[in-house]
Amino acid sequence: MISITKNIDKTEPKKSSLPRLLFRKDVMEYFGISKSTLHRWVNVDGKLKSFKVGRRRMFKVDDVNVLLENNYS
Repeated sequence: MISITKNIDKTEPKKSSLPRLLFRKDVMEYFGISKSTLHRWVNVDGKLKSFKVGRRRMFKVDDVNVLLENNYS
């Protein structure tokens, strides 16, 4: 019984596998673009994926990096 308790105490908490998220303002500042350009990239050109959380538009950091690699490298 004691060895089980020792093993439990030594285990490290699992790191969260949730994606890092950016707000619309963060993406606009990162690329140095306007709100209308970001709107065009998301809704017209389909360059960047986004999703809504409540009333806020969110972007995954991985999707921003993919856009950067595909269009600017």
